[in-house]
Amino acid sequence: MLNIDKIELLERILPFFNNLSSKETEELISKSFITKYEKGTIVHNKNSTCTGLLITISGQFRTFISAPSGREITLFRLLERDVCILSASCVFQNITYDINLEAEEESLAIIIDSSIIKDLSQSNTHVLEFLFNLTQNKLSEVMYVLEQAVFFSLDSRISNFLIEESNLINSNTLYLTHESIANHLGSAREVISRILKKFEKDEIIQVSRGNIKILNFEKLNNISNS
Repeated sequence: MLNIDKIELLERILPFFNNLSSKETEELISKSFITKYEKGTIVHNKNSTCTGLLITISGQFRTFISAPSGREITLFRLLERDVCILSASCVFQNITYDINLEAEEESLAIIIDSSIIKDLSQSNTHVLEFLFNLTQNKLSEVMYVLEQAVFFSLDSRISNFLIEESNLINSNTLYLTHESIANHLGSAREVISRILKKFEKDEIIQVSRGNIKILNFEKLNNISNS
């Protein structure tokens, strides 16, 4: 159904692919599946079994944690060719965490069964090194989010978020709701609305139903760096 060369993608994205034996390569390919996700689909959550290693082919995914109250905070995004190790937590012994993985738009991904990743990591040092580096990189991103949440004002975090969103889509018009911003930053919608209203009063942004237009990047940058 999907005219995609799975083998070529795996070879291009996974640095250890050419260091696998013929048998390992065959097993990896046989236990890898291309899946399409509609916008808003929850790919993985705390109630899921071990989903597997996810590689983004196209579209965009969001990894986030949520509280019993319903509040959410985004840990990182997965764009084209990004790999998510958190959805394959059972690869590592004695490591447990509850994360959610959501398709933010219609997306395609390769899912590699966690059993083959676990087996390869135990028999092939190149795979183990890849997983270690991947985990280290994602930990750095999570620590950045934690640092922002603990040490920076919400004004600064909202400014930084709007700038990052603008860079992501290469546009100064962002199709975001106050609720979605609150979910990304782990705040309440009412608090986000109050700060956005202040930004609008200062002529930094223009808020319309379902979108926010950035009018003054310089002022937004100054708040982000304060």
